[in-house]
Amino acid sequence: MTAIEPSRRGRPRSQRTHEAILEATRSLLLEKGYPALTIDAVAARAGTARTTVYRRWATKGALVLEATAEHLAIGIVPDAGSTRTDLGVALRQLTATFSDRLAAIVMLAVIANLDEDPFMARTFRSEIVYPWRTSAAAALERGVARGDLPPDADIPFLLDVIVGTVFQRAVINAQSETDGLDEAILDLVLAR
Repeated sequence: MTAIEPSRRGRPRSQRTHEAILEATRSLLLEKGYPALTIDAVAARAGTARTTVYRRWATKGALVLEATAEHLAIGIVPDAGSTRTDLGVALRQLTATFSDRLAAIVMLAVIANLDEDPFMARTFRSEIVYPWRTSAAAALERGVARGDLPPDADIPFLLDVIVGTVFQRAVINAQSETDGLDEAILDLVLAR
């Protein structure tokens, strides 16, 4: 027996409209920022009705997360066989993501709207932050097992130092000059 999908009512959703809405969202975020972004403005820029946007995304936060997903994707830290190499990849992933203007706009929006849009915060954490953080923690744990870090290394604290430093430099200070930052953090974390 095969499952039969229920039929949808109304016209089928247009992929072209979907992409136009996502592109309108990205361009308006870059032009006006998150606080000034409205569903009305997105719909007007995409050439569609406001209701079309709301049928696809329940909140502005959900729309923004989908529109900027590629910009927010940090990645997963691989096991390259060397703690320094693994953590170097992790740092380059963070630096690339945090230096992306759209990603920075969305990260600050998530922080500013924790109480007003818990769905956005929860989704950001579960789909963006935690997968990377879990893989980065595994890289640090491999470093402990290899003897590159002390056996009592505080993994969550080291992750906070890594993420906090890159976030401060790339997002808060908005410094485009991050040359040498990865090596400085690696030297600090791997110092014995």
